[in-house]
Amino acid sequence: MNTTDSDCETDWKSLQETKRCFIVLDSNHSVVFCNELLNATYSPFLKRYLPPSNCLWLESEQRYFYFSEFHKKVGEDIDLIFTDKNHNSTHLKLWVEPLEVSNEQYLNVKLIDQIPTSQKNGSLSSDTLIQELVHDVYSGKLSVHYQPQINISNNGLYGVEALTRWHKDEGTLISPDVFIPLAEKYHFIAELDLWIFDHVCQQLTKWESKGIEVPITSVNFSPMSFNDIKTHERILNILKQNNISPDRITIEVTESNKITCCSLVIDGINNLHSTGIKISLDDFGIGHSNFSRIAKIPVSQIKLDRSFVLNLPGKIYTEISVSTLSIGQNLGLSVVAEGVENIDQLEMLRRMGYQIFQGYFFSKPLPEVEFEQWFFDKIKNHCAQNND
Repeated sequence: MNTTDSDCETDWKSLQETKRCFIVLDSNHSVVFCNELLNATYSPFLKRYLPPSNCLWLESEQRYFYFSEFHKKVGEDIDLIFTDKNHNSTHLKLWVEPLEVSNEQYLNVKLIDQIPTSQKNGSLSSDTLIQELVHDVYSGKLSVHYQPQINISNNGLYGVEALTRWHKDEGTLISPDVFIPLAEKYHFIAELDLWIFDHVCQQLTKWESKGIEVPITSVNFSPMSFNDIKTHERILNILKQNNISPDRITIEVTESNKITCCSLVIDGINNLHSTGIKISLDDFGIGHSNFSRIAKIPVSQIKLDRSFVLNLPGKIYTEISVSTLSIGQNLGLSVVAEGVENIDQLEMLRRMGYQIFQGYFFSKPLPEVEFEQWFFDKIKNHCAQNND
């Protein structure tokens, strides 16, 4: 179709003004006309618009909604969340209907209603906070701390877990329990997780040049990050750019009762696992679907949640800890006990058979320079013990 034809241009203009058009799709699912709200780029060569592929969110199923799916919704209305390039969110009510323009068949997605998320949810403070988070991420103002994981069978460093910290300019510390759900809500979580992953990989490369060898590094990813079909490709590209072998990375899939592992998420995780990346289930035992996830995704590791460790030697927490280790061993998985804070907890878990530990008893999460000092001090102490 020739979009420069004057009659056709009139048709498009009339369509936008009288029918509240959101987008018009051709038979190939390409966007040939769109509302200014979409802020898409027009390609004269392709004769179509190029909007972001991940700007629409189907909240009812907690996943991205793709333009091609509108063809399955003819004669229906649909509620979506639209997120612009500045991560402002708007709830849209859309109606899908066939359309004929200049004897060509198209699909018209009409804009019935739009409500800014802040007005719909009364969350002006959240809107402000997400804008600050986006700014600070792209400005490199978030930091990453590293908490050692110890294998007591040889008293060696098993690995580290990378943990993000966000200090705002005025010094306020925002908890991950606040900004991670916020990033998920505003569909910024994939960008956040990938920024952290890139930062961690660059750090590992720097440490190697200093003689600091970290066997395995665990990085947390929300399942929602894998709703973006490009996430696993970007992870592999980051590894390649930093010359890091995939088998040195563990992706910890965080648990949430609001997030389901749809086929897109499972496919993304499977693709990563096939390259050698290990997959860990974080906070094992407290989520609603841990056991079903073990059956669906290729898990290499499970982590006993700190809440069980904290309540040892309570009978039920002891039984859960024993059962978790048994499940891991029977499935050939490594099992990490996190949140170990004192010698009594350590000895109880060791008697159960645990060997890999993480917690303040060994070290708090450390910023880059402090971790380097911890690492070299541990090497000195290990050498001194061997010489005695």
